[in-house]
Amino acid sequence: MIVIPARWGSTRFPGKPLALIAGVSLIQRVYERAKRARRAHSVAVATDDQRIADHVAGFGGKVVQPRGDFQSGTDRIAAALDLLGEEFDQVVNVQGDEPLIDWESIDRIIESLQTTKVDMATLACPLESEQELQSRDIVKVVQALDGTALYFSRAPLPGAQRHIGLYGYQTQVLRRLASLAPSPLERAESLEQLRALQNGFKIRLLQTSKAHFGVDRPEDVLRVEQELAKHG
Repeated sequence: MIVIPARWGSTRFPGKPLALIAGVSLIQRVYERAKRARRAHSVAVATDDQRIADHVAGFGGKVVQPRGDFQSGTDRIAAALDLLGEEFDQVVNVQGDEPLIDWESIDRIIESLQTTKVDMATLACPLESEQELQSRDIVKVVQALDGTALYFSRAPLPGAQRHIGLYGYQTQVLRRLASLAPSPLERAESLEQLRALQNGFKIRLLQTSKAHFGVDRPEDVLRVEQELAKHG
């Protein structure tokens, strides 16, 4: 099961899910990419906002509206599971601001969860410049020798790679994480994946060379449109 968390109140880009990218909303582009994953049973958007819910329903997407004050997308997805009416062994969190997300990478995440029974899985790729290393908009990850994530940060880290906002969970792990309070490192870095690391869960890192340009600010829309024009 793929769930896409989408909220209206982004500090840097309010209303971001409905922002148009080459004439199509950001959330619709993410949804349509996710739908192409072959290993996923279905896709749904989890949102706190009626405008987003109406829009998703309008293009034929599945949407649920879990109620509550959620600390992170992980918490929102866990609450959404109770509204979907089905049980799933694995859940994939596709960030709602990744319109160029690679559906083959989603399949790799699901395959890793199904074949290794690892707690979680996510993606990493090389940083392309010193500017990316220094940018606080780009999350960095350092890998342990066993192939799992050692630490995530917005700060520059030695030996870091770029983290791509795609998470897979064993469902029982997701529910356990949602039952835990935000951890000190999660609060310090504003990164939900640190709750998992600080509580002893293992996050498998899968490598990819594919570019994934997210939309953090309004000025990112043009860059994504340029990538779409080049690659589709």
